[in-house]
Amino acid sequence: MELHLYTAQIGKYKGPDAYDVTVKSGDINFAPTWDIVQAWKAGEINWDTYTQRYRELMLNSYKRNQGAWRELLEKGVLTILCYCRADDDKHCHRYLLADFLIKLGDKIGVAVINEGERPLPVKEMAVVTRDKDYPLLVGPQQNLF
Repeated sequence: MELHLYTAQIGKYKGPDAYDVTVKSGDINFAPTWDIVQAWKAGEINWDTYTQRYRELMLNSYKRNQGAWRELLEKGVLTILCYCRADDDKHCHRYLLADFLIKLGDKIGVAVINEGERPLPVKEMAVVTRDKDYPLLVGPQQNLF
């Protein structure tokens, strides 16, 4: 059994495997607490302390609800979502959670393949040429020239 694991910002990806892990709107089994989030945002704790507190929270979550953790690992494809931007210098709990899922997968025999951040969807734009409109797929990583 294997899990293809992605991460993404809420609102940037809405596929069927999207899974909200935020304290505001998601599954609290995998979310940080408001106290941890607010302390980080206010600069009251550093990233190491945030990581340590979130890790302790997730260890307790696993002890209380192993079924929820196993369900995630059995999904086949999973994209964990939160509100942090992808360029937040990896200071986001979704990256910590991805690491925890990889380690847990190793422990229970599920190969977790970390696919990284979901690429932004390609947008379709109409390009006008002399007489006709043609659809053209252009993404943020593509250049017309």
